[in-house]
Amino acid sequence: MFVYINDKKFEAKTGERLIDIARNNHTHIGYFCGGNGICQTCYVKVTEGMHLLSPLNDREKAMLSDSLIKEGIRVACLTTLDKLGTVKLLTTVEEVKKTFEEKPLELVPYQAKMGWESLIKFPETIVMQARRFSEGKLDAWQLVTDIAGAIAGAFELVGMAIQGTLDWKVKPKTFTREYADTSEHRSNGKKGQTAEGAHKTSPEIHESLKLQKHAPVN
Repeated sequence: MFVYINDKKFEAKTGERLIDIARNNHTHIGYFCGGNGICQTCYVKVTEGMHLLSPLNDREKAMLSDSLIKEGIRVACLTTLDKLGTVKLLTTVEEVKKTFEEKPLELVPYQAKMGWESLIKFPETIVMQARRFSEGKLDAWQLVTDIAGAIAGAFELVGMAIQGTLDWKVKPKTFTREYADTSEHRSNGKKGQTAEGAHKTSPEIHESLKLQKHAPVN
Protein backbone atom coordinates (compact mmCIF):
# COMPACT_ATOMS: atom_id res chain seq x y z
CA MET A 1 0.00 0.00 0.00
CA PHE A 2 1.02 3.62 -0.30
CA VAL A 3 1.10 6.47 2.17
CA TYR A 4 1.39 10.07 1.01
CA ILE A 5 3.07 12.35 3.56
CA ASN A 6 3.07 16.00 2.49
CA ASP A 7 2.35 14.93 -1.11
CA LYS A 8 5.31 12.51 -1.18
CA LYS A 9 4.56 8.87 -1.92
CA PHE A 10 5.97 6.06 0.21
CA GLU A 11 5.41 2.32 0.37
CA ALA A 12 4.18 0.91 3.67
CA LYS A 13 2.89 -2.30 5.22
CA THR A 14 -0.07 -2.94 7.47
CA GLY A 15 0.84 -2.83 11.14
CA GLU A 16 3.34 0.01 10.73
CA ARG A 17 2.95 3.19 12.76
CA LEU A 18 2.66 6.43 10.83
CA ILE A 19 5.62 7.84 12.74
CA ASP A 20 7.82 4.90 11.69
CA ILE A 21 6.89 5.28 8.02
CA ALA A 22 7.96 8.91 8.18
CA ARG A 23 11.21 8.20 10.01
CA ASN A 24 12.18 5.34 7.70
CA ASN A 25 11.75 7.64 4.69
CA HIS A 26 13.43 10.68 6.28
CA THR A 27 10.22 12.70 6.18
CA HIS A 28 9.70 15.15 9.00
CA ILE A 29 7.02 14.46 11.57
CA GLY A 30 7.73 15.88 15.00
CA TYR A 31 8.65 13.15 17.48
CA PHE A 32 10.72 14.65 20.28
CA CYS A 33 9.69 11.93 22.75
CA GLY A 34 10.83 9.23 20.36
CA GLY A 35 7.33 8.03 19.59
CA ASN A 36 6.18 7.34 23.15
CA GLY A 37 3.04 9.47 23.00
CA ILE A 38 4.22 12.16 25.40
CA CYS A 39 5.40 15.27 23.55
CA GLN A 40 2.32 15.71 21.32
CA THR A 41 4.48 16.95 18.42
CA CYS A 42 3.60 14.20 15.92
CA TYR A 43 0.11 15.39 15.09
CA VAL A 44 -0.89 14.73 11.48
CA LYS A 45 -4.04 15.57 9.55
CA VAL A 46 -5.49 12.63 7.63
CA THR A 47 -6.95 13.96 4.39
CA GLU A 48 -7.73 10.57 2.85
CA GLY A 49 -7.98 6.98 4.07
CA MET A 50 -8.99 7.48 7.70
CA HIS A 51 -10.97 4.21 7.57
CA LEU A 52 -7.72 2.35 6.78
CA LEU A 53 -6.12 3.38 10.07
CA SER A 54 -6.42 1.93 13.54
CA PRO A 55 -9.36 3.27 15.58
CA LEU A 56 -8.78 6.04 18.10
CA ASN A 57 -7.49 4.51 21.33
CA ASP A 58 -7.85 5.87 24.86
CA ARG A 59 -4.44 7.57 24.77
CA GLU A 60 -5.32 9.49 21.60
CA LYS A 61 -8.68 10.47 23.02
CA ALA A 62 -6.93 11.82 26.11
CA MET A 63 -4.62 13.98 23.98
CA LEU A 64 -6.91 15.16 21.17
CA SER A 65 -9.85 17.49 21.63
CA ASP A 66 -13.16 16.79 19.93
CA SER A 67 -12.48 19.66 17.49
CA LEU A 68 -9.14 18.20 16.40
CA ILE A 69 -10.66 14.76 16.00
CA LYS A 70 -13.36 16.20 13.72
CA GLU A 71 -10.64 17.85 11.62
CA GLY A 72 -9.00 14.46 11.06
CA ILE A 73 -6.04 14.94 13.39
CA ARG A 74 -4.27 11.79 14.59
CA VAL A 75 -1.23 11.13 16.77
CA ALA A 76 1.28 9.52 14.41
CA CYS A 77 3.08 7.47 17.08
CA LEU A 78 -0.22 5.96 18.25
CA THR A 79 -1.78 5.28 14.83
CA THR A 80 -1.08 2.22 12.68
CA LEU A 81 -2.08 1.08 9.21
CA ASP A 82 -4.81 -1.53 9.57
CA LYS A 83 -6.03 -2.08 6.02
CA LEU A 84 -4.64 -1.94 2.50
CA GLY A 85 -5.29 1.18 0.48
CA THR A 86 -4.07 4.74 0.05
CA VAL A 87 -3.61 7.10 2.98
CA LYS A 88 -2.75 10.79 2.65
CA LEU A 89 -1.35 12.83 5.53
CA LEU A 90 -0.42 16.44 6.14
CA THR A 91 1.95 17.10 9.04
CA THR A 92 1.38 20.08 11.31
CA VAL A 93 4.81 21.41 10.35
CA GLU A 94 3.89 21.39 6.66
CA GLU A 95 0.48 22.88 7.43
CA VAL A 96 2.14 25.78 9.25
CA LYS A 97 4.50 26.25 6.32
CA LYS A 98 1.66 26.32 3.79
CA THR A 99 -0.35 28.72 5.95
CA PHE A 100 2.63 31.06 6.20
CA GLU A 101 3.24 30.99 2.45
CA GLU A 102 -0.37 31.18 1.25
CA LYS A 103 -2.35 32.82 4.07
CA PRO A 104 0.13 34.46 6.47
CA LEU A 105 -2.60 36.41 8.29
CA GLU A 106 -4.16 33.11 9.39
CA LEU A 107 -0.96 31.83 10.99
CA VAL A 108 -1.48 33.44 14.40
CA PRO A 109 -5.11 32.25 14.72
CA TYR A 110 -4.00 28.76 13.68
CA GLN A 111 -1.28 28.62 16.35
CA ALA A 112 -3.68 30.00 18.94
CA LYS A 113 -6.23 27.32 18.06
CA MET A 114 -3.72 24.48 18.32
CA GLY A 115 -2.40 25.85 21.60
CA TRP A 116 -5.90 26.15 23.05
CA GLU A 117 -6.90 22.65 21.95
CA SER A 118 -3.81 21.24 23.65
CA LEU A 119 -4.42 23.29 26.78
CA ILE A 120 -7.96 22.08 27.35
CA LYS A 121 -6.76 18.46 27.09
CA PHE A 122 -3.66 19.03 29.24
CA PRO A 123 -5.16 17.82 32.58
CA GLU A 124 -6.50 14.64 31.00
CA THR A 125 -3.17 14.05 29.26
CA ILE A 126 -1.25 14.40 32.54
CA VAL A 127 -3.52 11.91 34.27
CA MET A 128 -3.11 9.44 31.43
CA GLN A 129 0.71 9.74 31.44
CA ALA A 130 0.87 9.40 35.24
CA ARG A 131 -1.19 6.21 35.02
CA ARG A 132 1.19 4.82 32.43
CA PHE A 133 4.17 5.45 34.69
CA SER A 134 2.45 3.94 37.71
CA GLU A 135 1.46 0.83 35.78
CA GLY A 136 4.99 0.41 34.49
CA LYS A 137 3.94 0.83 30.87
CA LEU A 138 6.51 3.55 30.27
CA ASP A 139 10.14 2.60 30.84
CA ALA A 140 12.16 5.67 31.84
CA TRP A 141 15.40 4.32 30.33
CA GLN A 142 13.66 3.40 27.10
CA LEU A 143 12.14 6.88 27.01
CA VAL A 144 15.58 8.51 27.33
CA THR A 145 16.96 6.23 24.62
CA ASP A 146 14.06 7.01 22.28
CA ILE A 147 14.42 10.75 22.86
CA ALA A 148 18.14 10.55 22.05
CA GLY A 149 17.29 8.67 18.85
CA ALA A 150 14.68 11.26 17.94
CA ILE A 151 17.17 14.11 18.43
CA ALA A 152 19.74 12.28 16.31
CA GLY A 153 17.13 11.77 13.61
CA ALA A 154 16.25 15.46 13.70
CA PHE A 155 19.92 16.41 13.21
CA GLU A 156 20.10 13.97 10.31
CA LEU A 157 17.12 15.64 8.63
CA VAL A 158 18.69 19.07 9.12
CA GLY A 159 21.96 17.81 7.67
CA MET A 160 20.19 16.38 4.62
CA ALA A 161 18.35 19.66 4.09
CA ILE A 162 21.57 21.68 4.31
CA GLN A 163 23.40 19.29 1.99
CA GLY A 164 20.59 19.52 -0.53
CA THR A 165 20.75 23.31 -0.42
CA LEU A 166 24.52 23.34 -0.91
CA ASP A 167 24.33 20.87 -3.78
CA TRP A 168 21.76 23.08 -5.47
CA LYS A 169 23.93 26.19 -5.08
CA VAL A 170 27.18 24.67 -6.36
CA LYS A 171 25.61 22.67 -9.16
CA PRO A 172 27.28 23.93 -12.37
CA LYS A 173 25.11 25.16 -15.14
CA THR A 174 25.39 23.15 -18.33
CA PHE A 175 24.75 24.36 -21.83
CA THR A 176 23.92 22.24 -24.81
CA ARG A 177 25.13 23.36 -28.19
CA GLU A 178 22.60 22.76 -30.91
CA TYR A 179 23.34 22.65 -34.62
CA ALA A 180 20.90 23.41 -37.39
CA ASP A 181 20.19 20.54 -39.76
CA THR A 182 21.52 21.67 -43.17
CA SER A 183 21.34 18.30 -44.87
CA GLU A 184 18.23 19.24 -46.82
CA HIS A 185 19.76 22.49 -47.99
CA ARG A 186 22.94 20.76 -49.02
CA SER A 187 21.15 18.08 -50.97
CA ASN A 188 19.02 20.63 -52.77
CA GLY A 189 22.04 22.91 -53.24
CA LYS A 190 23.50 20.42 -55.63
CA LYS A 191 20.51 21.04 -57.82
CA GLY A 192 21.18 24.79 -57.65
CA GLN A 193 18.40 25.69 -55.22
CA THR A 194 17.08 25.02 -51.76
CA ALA A 195 13.77 23.35 -51.07
CA GLU A 196 12.34 26.63 -49.98
CA GLY A 197 13.79 28.54 -52.88
CA ALA A 198 12.32 26.09 -55.34
CA HIS A 199 8.89 27.44 -54.66
CA LYS A 200 9.81 31.12 -54.61
CA THR A 201 9.89 33.50 -57.58
CA SER A 202 11.98 36.62 -57.84
CA PRO A 203 10.14 39.65 -56.48
CA GLU A 204 9.00 42.15 -59.07
CA ILE A 205 10.92 45.45 -59.22
CA HIS A 206 8.88 48.61 -59.02
CA GLU A 207 8.67 50.52 -62.28
CA SER A 208 10.36 53.59 -60.81
CA LEU A 209 13.42 51.58 -59.87
CA LYS A 210 13.98 50.02 -63.27
CA LEU A 211 16.82 51.35 -65.42
CA GLN A 212 15.45 53.15 -68.44
CA LYS A 213 16.83 52.22 -71.83
CA HIS A 214 18.17 55.19 -73.83
CA ALA A 215 19.18 55.40 -77.41
CA PRO A 216 22.97 55.46 -77.80
CA VAL A 217 24.51 58.87 -78.19
CA ASN A 218 26.32 59.34 -81.50
